[in-house]
Amino acid sequence: MKTLILLFFGAVISFGLNTCTKNPATVADKTLVDTNWDLQSFEVIGVGQSDKGSEGITLFFKEDSTFKGRSSTNSYHGAYEVVRDDSLYIDIIASTKVGVPVGSRYGEYLQALRNASAYEIEKKTLRIVYDNRSKALNFKAE
Repeated sequence: MKTLILLFFGAVISFGLNTCTKNPATVADKTLVDTNWDLQSFEVIGVGQSDKGSEGITLFFKEDSTFKGRSSTNSYHGAYEVVRDDSLYIDIIASTKVGVPVGSRYGEYLQALRNASAYEIEKKTLRIVYDNRSKALNFKAE
């Protein structure tokens, strides 16, 4: 009887540990984490997209709620949190700004990440929405 009770509690604990995660993004959509995202464009929602200044900027979310990324000459990293199914909060801990090429929107990009409020993934495209859902960063999976 003791063995049966121990097996029951072991199963309950195991189930509980498997359903509770530190980062809901790994449950909501496994493609957010462990995918190299390549910035394709900046978008003003309802107006249009521009790919100017987006060349060479990448983003990679890790399962431990951290992220890292690069531009053609710089790098950045920080922490993120996914709340509910689509809310995204990003905290950039450190970034470099050395030799930013003329025309690059790297600084604007970092500010957009800081202002992120939501994300969505459709097929191999990641869209991070910011500035009260009026703008978006559009990425393609590498």
